[in-house]
Amino acid sequence: MAAAVLLLAGMGAKADDRDSDNRDTRPLFHNNEVSLDLFGTYLNPEQRLNKLFDTNIRHGTWGGGVGLNYFPICFLGLGADTSFQDGARKFCDHVGGNLILRLPIEPAHLAPYIFGGGGRRFDPVDAWFFDAGVGLDVRFTRHVGIFGDARYIWHESNAQFGARFDQALFRTGLKIAF
Repeated sequence: MAAAVLLLAGMGAKADDRDSDNRDTRPLFHNNEVSLDLFGTYLNPEQRLNKLFDTNIRHGTWGGGVGLNYFPICFLGLGADTSFQDGARKFCDHVGGNLILRLPIEPAHLAPYIFGGGGRRFDPVDAWFFDAGVGLDVRFTRHVGIFGDARYIWHESNAQFGARFDQALFRTGLKIAF
C-alpha cells in the first residue's frame, strides 16, 4: 500500500513537472496586441484644471462605454473610445482617440500608463476637445484583466456657454486582449 502511494505521488510530481514545461510563458503585455475595453464612467464638470479639487462631485453623471486599443509595440499604442452618460440627450456622449504609453511590469501583472489625445463631444453641445490622463492595467491572464483611469478634458470655447468648459472623466472596467 505504501509503495503504491509513493509510486502515485512520484507520477503526480512527474506530471506536474511536465505541466510546468508546457505553461504559457508568453508576456501578458505584448506586441500587436488588440484589446476591447468595456467600462463604467463617472463624468464631472470642471471650471479649470487648478480648481479640480474644489469641484462638488454631486454634479457628475454615471455612464458606460466601450473602447478599442492597438499596441503595435508593447510600450506604445493607440486607443479609441466612446461613452454613454446618464441623462444625455444624445446616445453617444463623445468619440475620442489617444496615444497611449504604458510601462508593463510583467512579474506584478501590472502596466501603468499615460495617454493624451482628443476628439469630438456631442452632448450637451458639439465641441472639439483635448484630453490627458493616467491609468493602471491589471492582467489576470494574457487575455483578461481590469483597468482604471482618470482623464482631464479641455473643450474648445463655445458661444452657448460663453467660455470653455472642462470635465474630469473616470473609467473602470474589463479589458479583453487578443
